[in-house]
Amino acid sequence: MPRVSTVIFDIGNVLIRWDPRIVYRRMGFDDATTAAIMAETGLLHVNHRRLDAGEPFAPTLATLANRFPQHDGFIRAFDTRWADMLDGAIEANVAILGSLKQAGVPVHAISNFNREKFDISRARFPFLDAFDELIVSGDVGLVKPDAEIFELLLTRRPLDPATAVFIDDSAANIETAHRLGFATVHYSEGTTDLSAELNRLGIVDHAG
Repeated sequence: MPRVSTVIFDIGNVLIRWDPRIVYRRMGFDDATTAAIMAETGLLHVNHRRLDAGEPFAPTLATLANRFPQHDGFIRAFDTRWADMLDGAIEANVAILGSLKQAGVPVHAISNFNREKFDISRARFPFLDAFDELIVSGDVGLVKPDAEIFELLLTRRPLDPATAVFIDDSAANIETAHRLGFATVHYSEGTTDLSAELNRLGIVDHAG
């Protein structure tokens, strides 16, 4: 097996926490009601396939709210209160990112993110400027878990997938990366020791 020498990060819930339930709890919705409204309106699907692919938040969500006027405030809050869904950096993983950069290890990111909201996040978390190659889905009109967004990285950076590890909290994204030949770490905060996982792949002896 080739030596893993490049690290590719997801951003949301790997480097920074993002949870819409934070806002909806503050609005008085319990988690079960939030899940039911999201399922009824298709809000998360719209976020994934349209907003993350680059459509503008306000008009896209206004159209959705017009279809579900009984949930108008709920839907619009996904835009107007989006910044409140950010719940801080995952500091241990940010430290790993910094150590890898300092050690000269190539670090890239592939993230499902609308540019409008990514820029809000970048202002709050300057380490999001650290990547050697950053692919933001909203900039390129491609989203994970579709293979094309991974293949785009391979056109921008001449690397063998077998020499790179991809870290993501989504099982579907991990499945695509694995199918394309990347080493993978399926990350879950509180249960995954990222330093240990990277050490297992031989890449963090100098960065843990």
